[in-house]
Amino acid sequence: MTMPHSSPLPRRPRAAPAVLAISAAALLIACGSRGPVPEAPEPRRPEKTTDSAPKSAVPDDCQPIAADVGPDPATYKQRSVVEATNLANEGFDMLERAQNGKLPQGEREAMVIEAVDRFITALTADPYNVHATYNLAAAYARIGRGQCAVNLLDRLAALHRLRSFHDPVEDKLDRLLGRGKFRDDLDPDFHDLRGEENFREVINKFRK
Repeated sequence: MTMPHSSPLPRRPRAAPAVLAISAAALLIACGSRGPVPEAPEPRRPEKTTDSAPKSAVPDDCQPIAADVGPDPATYKQRSVVEATNLANEGFDMLERAQNGKLPQGEREAMVIEAVDRFITALTADPYNVHATYNLAAAYARIGRGQCAVNLLDRLAALHRLRSFHDPVEDKLDRLLGRGKFRDDLDPDFHDLRGEENFREVINKFRK
């Protein structure tokens, strides 16, 4: 699941997390796809919890995504594709290290929070980054923010219908659904969500 690293570029000043909403009409013009594209979700940073706080104590502050409205998408020249890839890879490495049960819980939580920050910044640089979108969903699912995670999976379902992103999203679906090379390695981050109705609904969108 780990992606190869590129040489990191000088990082530009981080922008505040922006709403990564993309309108259906603009996406159809930019990517040549057919059919409606849902509004992209707004990523949110988690607050650090204490070592004694259960996962359920972390509030799920995302709402289900609404109608197909939003600002025009960035053109390719406006996107920082390489920077987003580097940030997504860094965040993924932090998520991997946070699974080390030998580390103190507070340290693992800090890694997840930093990973979320990298993914959000990556999506600010390039809203179409599949790796950042999937792993931000995984990070939210891991800390109990189920609706935030489902919103990001809904975003992946929208990208899945666009020809240029279909194959990269399929690779993530293999991990999410335990298919292909991940047949015996179902992504555990989404374990608590798999019985939820909103999770099943968004999974059905990938089959349409």
